[in-house]
Amino acid sequence: MDDMIRGRLAVMDKELSSHAEQFLASVVAGGLSPSKEAALEAAVAALREKTEEILHVPDEHMEDVEKAIESANAGLSRPMTSADWENLKQLARDVASGNASAGA
Repeated sequence: MDDMIRGRLAVMDKELSSHAEQFLASVVAGGLSPSKEAALEAAVAALREKTEEILHVPDEHMEDVEKAIESANAGLSRPMTSADWENLKQLARDVASGNASAGA
């Protein structure tokens, strides 16, 4: 590990709570991670993966979302299928990436 990364980790060490430090030590001691640094990298990767799935609804689509919620609350809905979820995820990805044809 180069000195620049070590310097950042040293600064970060001072910002971790004692609870977090104890948890990292137990992860390393239990053999779940080879080092505290590796455990932190894995934690950051897990958080990144978890938050990638949280998509922001752009303002221009919020009215449609609100109408859909109102319809569902009024009982005008059906259970979503796996295909529905996949289509919805793809539409969200298209919109997030700026694909002009998304939703067309």
